Amino acid sequence: MESTPRSFHRHLIFPFHYAPKEETIFFVATISDKPGALAAFLSVLSKRVNLIGTSSYSLGGNTAIYSGFGKLLAKHTTASSLHAEIAKSRKVKSCQVWKSRNGLIVDRFHTGFQGGVGEPYLVFPARGLSDTFEGIVRVIGTGGSTLLYDLGLDYAKARSGIYKKMMGAHPESHIDELAAIVTALGYGHSEAALSPDRKSIRITSIECFECSTPSRSGRRCSFLRGMAVGIFGPLFDVDMVSEETKCRNAGDDLCEFVLKAKDGQPLVGAPKRP
Repeated sequence: MESTPRSFHRHLIFPFHYAPKEETIFFVATISDKPGALAAFLSVLSKRVNLIGTSSYSLGGNTAIYSGFGKLLAKHTTASSLHAEIAKSRKVKSCQVWKSRNGLIVDRFHTGFQGGVGEPYLVFPARGLSDTFEGIVRVIGTGGSTLLYDLGLDYAKARSGIYKKMMGAHPESHIDELAAIVTALGYGHSEAALSPDRKSIRITSIECFECSTPSRSGRRCSFLRGMAVGIFGPLFDVDMVSEETKCRNAGDDLCEFVLKAKDGQPLVGAPKRP
């Protein structure tokens, strides 16, 4: 397994932006989803706005949404004047612009996030979720860890069809991509590999979200351990068991999970002899 880089590049999202000493705006425009439309729209914005964070996606029917936060380049520019300037573009079908108040500007158009497979998502701070899990274990005891494992297992099983469709008939050839999905979703920088004898999958997680806050209860990463079984079990069509062999809450520098078939058999056909 290759070593994991210790630098992390997080995907910045902007449901709101706070800059108390700057005049900022949030804009959203419905534009033509044809070649050159976005470039034409950006040429208008570049004269008035220094972009901070943007988002664009297709709505189908030759229509797309482009939205973002930006810092106004000129003091005399207002939300109304910027709206009028944007509306002049023939590539823009409709637009809205909001200006910050006391340094705070909020995305007043979107109501959450949607993943690449069409699922709605919400944002929850990793430390907040870690503290929630800590509270469950502190109140319930060891049964709390069992509960978190079962919840992670059920959650992943309910979504396993999505991954099974994406990974196809040979999931062993896509293990690294599945780990990359887990990383991209923010659960922790993850890597996964099938053992040479094909009897186990070893998963490592740096910055695992369950260890975002220290544990006083001896809590380990039960939710993610359950998730791992709930994802990989259906993918390989076997009943799996899992063990967390390393955990940051136990003083290790990363979290590590080992998954095996309950019957000890290889997860896929035996490797071919050279």
